[in-house]
Amino acid sequence: MKYLNYINPEYIDQITVKRRGEPRLGEVLELITSAPQLKRSNAQYLLIGIPEDLGVKANGGRPGAAKTWAAFLSHFCSMAAAQNSPTDKVAILGSIDCQDLMEQGAELNWSDPEDQKTFDELITSLDHRVETVIEPLISAGFIPVVIGGGHNNALGILKGSAKGLNQSMHCLNIDAHTDLRPDDYRHSGNGFQRALVEKHLGRYGIFGLHEHTLSPGISNFIQHINFKQHKSQHQENKTIDYLSLNKWLDTPLPHRNELFAKWKESIVEDHFGLEFDLDVIADMGSSAQSPVGLSLQEIRPLVRSIAGHANLRYIHLCEGAPELGLYPSQVVKTLSVLCLDLMV
Repeated sequence: MKYLNYINPEYIDQITVKRRGEPRLGEVLELITSAPQLKRSNAQYLLIGIPEDLGVKANGGRPGAAKTWAAFLSHFCSMAAAQNSPTDKVAILGSIDCQDLMEQGAELNWSDPEDQKTFDELITSLDHRVETVIEPLISAGFIPVVIGGGHNNALGILKGSAKGLNQSMHCLNIDAHTDLRPDDYRHSGNGFQRALVEKHLGRYGIFGLHEHTLSPGISNFIQHINFKQHKSQHQENKTIDYLSLNKWLDTPLPHRNELFAKWKESIVEDHFGLEFDLDVIADMGSSAQSPVGLSLQEIRPLVRSIAGHANLRYIHLCEGAPELGLYPSQVVKTLSVLCLDLMV
């Protein structure tokens, strides 16, 4: 498959920490090494990495997401293949080739207008690569689980998924930000805006949003899209909707899960993707790390309520940066827990 680096079994063997009598995920999971093997695979979930942080740097964020895929694999493959591990449902596919793009963008400055043009070219090329890999996987009925990279990759994933299904995709984004910034040039903060304008994205819901990030421009864009949809289709459900962190915190504990379940109904009623930006978790190692946010304990029941949903078409866990974590394994342990919660 073009732009896909299939996984190397020797590499997985090297990074998997083994113990006698205790099989590890790296020893038992299917490793996809070729297109024919992919075609024969009975796996439901395919783990795919995007080792880049071009979009993060282009948005003025702190880099580090490019290292997430390798760090995640090393930890995940060394985890015990427990009794409840989904070993028969998961395969490791490999990573999307973006090393050349990373090298070309290494010295760019996001605040330089000329460099912004180069960022746009590089990230648009990356969008195409992601779309090219994702589309046939969705068409074949797999559920891609995409790890690493910036949130800019949501556009390629949504576009590839929409093309694979021949219809627009809904999206549930667990995130502190909308990523609906102006689309002057491509970066990690505007993938969803372009996806909406290009009609790859249908309904878009953001959970955990920090309302202070809603600039006038973003608020006006949301109002414009929702007014346009209501006027033309006379639907009660908004195209863009959010359940903010403040509203969540102001809701009594016994009613929070019920609030989330009701809010997401219109998003999950058709084909949808689950986006998860790690910066929604307080103090998590990420490009937009913040002391304010949700806890992993709060989020896990919500994620588990989505796991195995009949309409779930892809999972995207992004923006984590292992070297920015409060402790060395914070990011990879979090990603591994979320993956195992979701791949059921």
